Amino acid sequence: MVDTADRIRSGRTSARSVAEQAIARADAVDPAVRSLVWRDDAATLAAADAVDRARAAGTTLPAFAGVPLTVKDTFAVAGQPWTRGSLAIDETPATTTDLLPAAAFAAGFVQLGRAATPELAMTTSCESPRSGVTHNPWDLTRSPGGSSGGSAAAVAAGIVPAALASDGGGSLRVPAAFCGLVGLKPGRGVLPQRVQGWEGGATEGVVTRTVRDTAAVVRHLAAPDPLAWQVPAAAPDLTGLDRARGPLRVGVLTHSFDPRIEVDPACVAAVEDVADVLRTAGHHVVALRAPAGGAALMDLYPSAVIPAWLRQVPLDHPERLQPYIHRVMAQADDLTAADYVRAAVQVRHLARDVTAALLGDVDVVLTPTTATRVPATGVVLDELTRLAPTRDAVVYERTLAFTTVPSMIGVPALTLPTHLDDDGLPLGTQLVAPQGGEGLLLRLGQVLERHYAWDRRRPPRHADQADQPRQARPGPAPEGTRQR
Repeated sequence: MVDTADRIRSGRTSARSVAEQAIARADAVDPAVRSLVWRDDAATLAAADAVDRARAAGTTLPAFAGVPLTVKDTFAVAGQPWTRGSLAIDETPATTTDLLPAAAFAAGFVQLGRAATPELAMTTSCESPRSGVTHNPWDLTRSPGGSSGGSAAAVAAGIVPAALASDGGGSLRVPAAFCGLVGLKPGRGVLPQRVQGWEGGATEGVVTRTVRDTAAVVRHLAAPDPLAWQVPAAAPDLTGLDRARGPLRVGVLTHSFDPRIEVDPACVAAVEDVADVLRTAGHHVVALRAPAGGAALMDLYPSAVIPAWLRQVPLDHPERLQPYIHRVMAQADDLTAADYVRAAVQVRHLARDVTAALLGDVDVVLTPTTATRVPATGVVLDELTRLAPTRDAVVYERTLAFTTVPSMIGVPALTLPTHLDDDGLPLGTQLVAPQGGEGLLLRLGQVLERHYAWDRRRPPRHADQADQPRQARPGPAPEGTRQR
């Protein structure tokens, strides 16, 4: 992506040519992958032409002028439909543009469509009654994860080099892990957003193939919002990422924050392998126990915080919601205002305790990104449709076992596609740092990228056949992940 921007800026290629290639790629692979739910190719080409005219006129181009990018269907962009994957919301065009896509457009990105999301971004799969099923480019029978599944699938399939995504408990990191991508959930307030939803647990970010590209996007889009309700965060220091810092104290956590959730041995093996790499690099690696308050946080989120926030979403046709969405909203109807405030206060107290226990004695924490390997399409949605409460949905809970708590405490977390399993599917590992630690995560990420060379991997089904290093393929596919 950074190289593409350099070629456009220098005139070695045109933005029009890059846009045409992206459109052709989407035409070729997206009928099978189904990562995009809306396109306006004429607008994409017009934006690319504007970049070429500006360059020809000698105008200084912004950092990513002409680079194609998709926008998750949860983001409002003026003039575009904003259905959030739901038949309960009409295709009435949005009248405003959210802050992160606005910042991306100001940085020169050219939008190539809107990326699929499950209804109201409420699952870790990517199936909705409005747009159908999005497939994982690595294996069309498998899920790309969610809720930013369309974003991750579009990058993994080679349609675009970067995609805007969001993360309220793993919605960016889970699909990045399942699709073999780098996914950074920045700390609370680092990237601009009008409202920090879900008691501050919902943030926004980007998925790309490489640490370098992720760092470049965040560096240019991170800007404290002077109108923010909360005190704006300072932009993270992302300079000198090639300069190693250390030795660091790395805490390794392989048990879920909720001890009721089992972790696939392949996910544990991947983390142990990464820990060995970091130990060899001179870092001090120590074992951690899950903080005592982690399970309580994971209970409060789906029982109080998420239902209440979901209930306030404006709907044109609420009767068209999927049954499990109705069920989640019904939980909010049983909460009084005092119940919600009590839960919100408890979340903040627990978040302080968990942050101190998790990060108080280490520089960074290493975990699996998920407690499961890539499930088949339909598995997670079927669980959520059949089972109540949500905590009985085994595969769904395993997708969120390590990502929910970092969201709730508001710290940065980075998923890296370090491994492939025995089926040749991506297996992610996660690094978590204290507030302001985005640069630290990306530095370690570059060390691991050089070791594992995931930037050379491509899905065998939908990308050019590049040299594909394959490491750490532990064990057969887990229960429930094969197509039935």
